[in-house]
Amino acid sequence: MATIMSCPSYRGRGHNYSAGGTDIVELRTPTAILRHGEGRLTVLRPGTDGERVLDVPIADLLKVRLNRRADDAVVIEIYLRYPTAVLTGVPADRTPLPVLIAEHDVPTALGIVDRINDQIMATQRTDIAAPDLTPPAPEWGKSGPVRADVDRAVRRMAPRKDARSAINALHRYVTSDEYVLETAIAIASPPAGSGTGLLAATTDRLLFIGIGGDRYAHELPVPAILGARTVESHAAPGEIDTRHGGSGMDVGDGNRTLHFAGVDRADIERVTCAVNFAVRRQAADGAPGPADPGVTQLYSEWELLVERHSLGMVDDTQFQRYGRGILRSL
Repeated sequence: MATIMSCPSYRGRGHNYSAGGTDIVELRTPTAILRHGEGRLTVLRPGTDGERVLDVPIADLLKVRLNRRADDAVVIEIYLRYPTAVLTGVPADRTPLPVLIAEHDVPTALGIVDRINDQIMATQRTDIAAPDLTPPAPEWGKSGPVRADVDRAVRRMAPRKDARSAINALHRYVTSDEYVLETAIAIASPPAGSGTGLLAATTDRLLFIGIGGDRYAHELPVPAILGARTVESHAAPGEIDTRHGGSGMDVGDGNRTLHFAGVDRADIERVTCAVNFAVRRQAADGAPGPADPGVTQLYSEWELLVERHSLGMVDDTQFQRYGRGILRSL
């Protein structure tokens, strides 16, 4: 006859005991003792020696289930995640280790199986810290307000002396409700204007601030954007710095497409990623957004990310961050 030591939620005769504040559940059958607690699952043979048949951390388990065999016997089947050998020396990769139980122990066994599977799922969850997008308070300098998020985005951008006036303007244009993600020097095409300017992707807007004689600014709210993509620049020869391998960005709102020719490929690709991030962030909050990508598109994005990482266009930190995002979308 089986005895159970468990949490109060389990039915039947039993006792509660814990080790280090962790409840331990133990099910005793004529053929085995199954024990779950402290992040491990242990199966012992009954007897004075207490021979351990299995003793593994929960993270090494694939699943545990209750099954009725063809001979009508009820068993708890334990599946291991990785190729390993139990203490008896028998390889058990995805091969269930059966623990025979009596019919009247089925309700108790169901509770134990659910408890173990819940912990298996908990060990598989990956907690990815969300970026802190709280807009920083501006500090006042000689040229006016200075925002830390603008400074960080500009430092990632290829330096350009004639962009100083546009950068100072960006410090003034950003609002207290938006966070600047990335910036790049680009050449706008109508209807977004014309000429060289500073392109800035924020959590709320895509901004283009002109550089040079005719100073102007163009903005496009993120909720109006369906998505952005990097394209090979179709600007006139010599219009951009071809030493960096010019590429551009197309931004679509469902009615028209705005094109920006990039001066630096890495900068324009970061802005493209930032625009799509802002669009998806809005979509997660209930605003209109693009449909989720299919497996083919995600695989293409993964291949492109791997290629850029191998070429040094994406550093290790960016590769891990973007790679986790793609894999979580599968």
